[in-house]
Amino acid sequence: MLRVVYSFALGCCFATACWAGVIEGRVLEVDPEARSFRVALLETSDSGLEAGAEQLFRVGPGDAGIDYAGRKIRAGAQYYGEQWHLEGIFPLDGAGAKAMADVNRRFHKETATLSRRSFVRQGDYIPEFAMIDQRGRFVQIRELRGRAFVLNFIFTRCQLPEMCPASTARMVELQGKAAEAGLENLQFVTITFDPEFDSPGILRQYAEGYGIDPGNFHLLTNSDPQVPEDLLRRFGILTIEEDGTINHTMATFLVDKNGRVAYRKEGSQWSALDFLDRASKLK
Repeated sequence: MLRVVYSFALGCCFATACWAGVIEGRVLEVDPEARSFRVALLETSDSGLEAGAEQLFRVGPGDAGIDYAGRKIRAGAQYYGEQWHLEGIFPLDGAGAKAMADVNRRFHKETATLSRRSFVRQGDYIPEFAMIDQRGRFVQIRELRGRAFVLNFIFTRCQLPEMCPASTARMVELQGKAAEAGLENLQFVTITFDPEFDSPGILRQYAEGYGIDPGNFHLLTNSDPQVPEDLLRRFGILTIEEDGTINHTMATFLVDKNGRVAYRKEGSQWSALDFLDRASKLK
């Protein structure tokens, strides 16, 4: 399928005319300095590459920083500039992969039984789900149990300064203020609702562009678009694709150490100091 891929502030841009196809393969070697992966091709689709062969690919700066060596991946393959490139790289195996699939299968089944008017409000417990973070790791949200966290939804290609960029800037501000205040256990979770573009490598590059400290900040995506769709429904975030972008509502959540929403704030114009004060009072 031909995709239109937009450039964004970090300078990531791929020419749509060079789109070739999709590959699945085993990463044999990662060279971060050369920004390249050597891949044993397992399956190819509309790429002109042959399954069973080995191929050297250039990768983006975010992907080059993830240790995918030995892991199976799915990615888009493109040929331009006299070399092959991979984009939209997602891991398909590794520690926690099966557990993620099992958790999200139950999550989808549960979500399908609920009314669209039924979404997470202040005082409710959040559902169990699993995602892939900016390090390429499979993670379950329950791994944060015992620690409070702030959660929001964005997509990296958002161009409206008052929406996703503003929300991310406030998350970064809050992360800094929490560190200054000694709230060492407070975590930060950002979930993309554009998984078609926001691969782990893109999220890693996005985080670096905003100066995010990765120690307690988890940017999450999923190769299965059904999972973000279910999450938007469960958390009451509305989206619509229009004029080449995604129009959406926003909400930010403070979740206590037991997984209960202690505070829900609609919109992107929230105060880092307000969330810091509320987080500091959590038991």
